[in-house]
Amino acid sequence: MRLLILGIGDCGSRIAGEFSDLNRKAKAERRVQIVTNAYAINNNQEYLGKLKTTYKDVVTIFTNCSIPGDASSAKVGAEIMREEGSRILTAVNPSDFYNTDAILLVAGSAGYFGSGGLPVMAQQLKDRHTGKPVCAMLVLPSEPEAAEPRGIVNTAVCLKSTLQTTESVFLVDNKRFKHASKQANEDSSVINKEIVSSYYDLLCASEPIDPKYVGARTLGIGDMLQTLKGWTAIGIGSTEFPVAVKSFWKTLSNFREKGEETQKALEAMGQALGNLSIDLNLPDAHKAMYLLSVPAEGANVNMVKVVSNRLLDLTNHAEIRGGDFYGVRNCIQVTLVMSDIAYIETIKNYYDQAISLTKPAATARPIEKIRLDDETPAPASAKVRKTAKPSSKTGRNGPASKPKRQKKKKT
Repeated sequence: MRLLILGIGDCGSRIAGEFSDLNRKAKAERRVQIVTNAYAINNNQEYLGKLKTTYKDVVTIFTNCSIPGDASSAKVGAEIMREEGSRILTAVNPSDFYNTDAILLVAGSAGYFGSGGLPVMAQQLKDRHTGKPVCAMLVLPSEPEAAEPRGIVNTAVCLKSTLQTTESVFLVDNKRFKHASKQANEDSSVINKEIVSSYYDLLCASEPIDPKYVGARTLGIGDMLQTLKGWTAIGIGSTEFPVAVKSFWKTLSNFREKGEETQKALEAMGQALGNLSIDLNLPDAHKAMYLLSVPAEGANVNMVKVVSNRLLDLTNHAEIRGGDFYGVRNCIQVTLVMSDIAYIETIKNYYDQAISLTKPAATARPIEKIRLDDETPAPASAKVRKTAKPSSKTGRNGPASKPKRQKKKKT
């Protein structure tokens, strides 16, 4: 599956550069093209110059437009993209649109240019190129960005607008990719490389490739496009799987060896579930897709069956597509895609925080006095009325009359 990458803003431009390096790796190792082209779109010319020195194959597009207003608001980014969107699409090579299977827009959700410009660019692409599916990848705010109110509001606006203008939205939580190692915490390029590497086997398996890499069940482009819908998460997991050289006298594996191979596949699948790009409940995903990558010498039909049945149970019988791929060595690797997710707690929290930040302050109410002898409070301006004590001589219909004395009869 070939993707046309359009990275918007600082974060999107860096990830677009990582996709260009991933395409170079696919050409060198597997002789297949998985990225039609990668474009970095930014309004900072100095930043694009430094990016070009790091990523040689990325194409940079500079937008020289200034809009008056709050420079940190996503609305400013949307206005810039409305002004410069047609010029940006003209700068993209027309053959890239026809040679690609899908368009992937990448941006960070907390900034102003990427968060505001991505939904506008997605709508312009859908108007011009109606036959190509438009997907998005949104990188959620990091801890410093989540502490700023403007970053929370931009994220909520970007999430809602992007979901309405694209077929699927890959969500990437920065916190889940920060490991305990100091290198990942200090250098963001390590995190970006790890984010992009999750797509490597998935994109290579669906392209025409060397027959030695083709598995028993092929995962095609149509399977991917039918799976991707709405909120989407991706994860990858692997375990060591050294393949022993089979001797001339022993060519078939016994029952115990097959069981160990199946267990290795389940371990890789468990790691992939733990490495999903965002935290979610598996029963909330209505669609799922898996790719089992194993060495050709150690491939087993039972591995695919076990992974498929296990995923079917965890997702509460979701719509599942999958396949296998013989493109790795000395390991078992499982790539999982969970799509059409009905509910994500992280997204709800961003919406709730944005509402609380943008909601106008409530007007102060007058203090009410509470009467101790009554259940309902009375306002301060109301006069307290004294209740009359009930008389023992009063009845239901008025004052009670004195009982008449009966005369005693004389005997």
